[in-house]
Amino acid sequence: MRRTWIPSTRLITAFALLAALVFINAFSAHYFKWSAAAYLPQGLFIAAAVIALLDWLLSRRLPPVEITRELPGNLAVDKWTEVKLRIRHQFTDKVNIQIFDGVPADANYENLPLRIELEPNKISTNHYSLRPLVRGSLQLDKTHIQFKSPLGLWHIRYWAGETTTAKVFPDFVAIANYAILATENHTSQIGIKRKQRRGAGMEFHQLREYRQGDSLRQLDWKATSRRQKLIARDYQDERDQQIVLMIDSGRRMRAKDDELSHFDHALNSMLLVSYIALRQGDNVSLMSFGNQHRWIPPQKGVERVKVLLNGIYDLHANQSTADYITAAEKLALLQPKRSLVILVTNSRDEDNSELLLAVNLLKKRHLVMVANIREQVLDQLNDAPVQTFDDSLNYAGVRRFLHERRDSHRKLTAAGVYAIDCTANELAVRVANAYLEIKSAGIL
Repeated sequence: MRRTWIPSTRLITAFALLAALVFINAFSAHYFKWSAAAYLPQGLFIAAAVIALLDWLLSRRLPPVEITRELPGNLAVDKWTEVKLRIRHQFTDKVNIQIFDGVPADANYENLPLRIELEPNKISTNHYSLRPLVRGSLQLDKTHIQFKSPLGLWHIRYWAGETTTAKVFPDFVAIANYAILATENHTSQIGIKRKQRRGAGMEFHQLREYRQGDSLRQLDWKATSRRQKLIARDYQDERDQQIVLMIDSGRRMRAKDDELSHFDHALNSMLLVSYIALRQGDNVSLMSFGNQHRWIPPQKGVERVKVLLNGIYDLHANQSTADYITAAEKLALLQPKRSLVILVTNSRDEDNSELLLAVNLLKKRHLVMVANIREQVLDQLNDAPVQTFDDSLNYAGVRRFLHERRDSHRKLTAAGVYAIDCTANELAVRVANAYLEIKSAGIL
């Protein structure tokens, strides 16, 4: 453990005053021939140096401070988490120390540096808050410690503890919230609504007593006659269907409306949708396209959401341009079974012809949903009051852009595609509701 000694403000001030005193004394002796106590300042200077040296020697004998960091192995991007620091020491007197943990530049923190008074023979436990801003591997370096020497003339600094690595995943907090609300049938609180089941394509689940509001078509007359009371058939959505999540990792997904990119919002949303689909008993696979091509084969069972999390936590959007047609051709080879393909992108007018060709290619075998993310600033400019000439130019440009966007949306809808145009913050709820609507309609 390598220590560094830094002169304290007290030591620097003392030597500065003594140096000034020596200079004044020498000046007075030379010009005014005043030599009373001529060697007193030099003596004081030497005495201060001896005291500083003694304090330095005493500080070398101080026991080390041991730091143990406790951090969850899995973190969610843009979510605050608590980091615990346990401090062990062998000081026999109270000591004030300052601690700054090795937080990287791609994370925010609160309550640092920590200023702690260590009690003799006691382990100190302290906390601070950490918020990672980038998915992937987060590395916290050793902890920086600083405390004063016995006489307070030196600041002693060194590094303690170990380097810690944690995985930063997309926001799985939304999954946890959904799981809790789904258990209590309160998913509408986060905007996800279960549609009334209707039509064909539903699987028989069980018989139960007739409840007010049930359709007469649900009545099972044979069971009713046997039990002498109204018995209805209970249906569940079809299971074991194929859901494919296609996520654009091209340059336009790097756009930001807040601290997260559209790509991060897309990953968070797709994880929530995948969890809902896995709860429904469906098979979920995921493919990213752009510069980073990644394929996670079909997974089944709620516990398999961990496979999806581990498969995408280190994915990032880059400067490449998304190739929709190549992605569609690749998916045709990877997923031969009929599936609901949910394609998440951020397209422009110049991309529409290629996107439409890719969608038509996918439609030959699959049911397709396109979720197109819209920058939030477009809505803000569209709703902003027009007061100046520049405002009018901005408004006209935004209105034209939104008109072209709506025209592209209509073309996708006319081609038989479920098309969603929404901001990044709306994406998860809109896609989840569209998926549930498709399931309830039994058209997959």
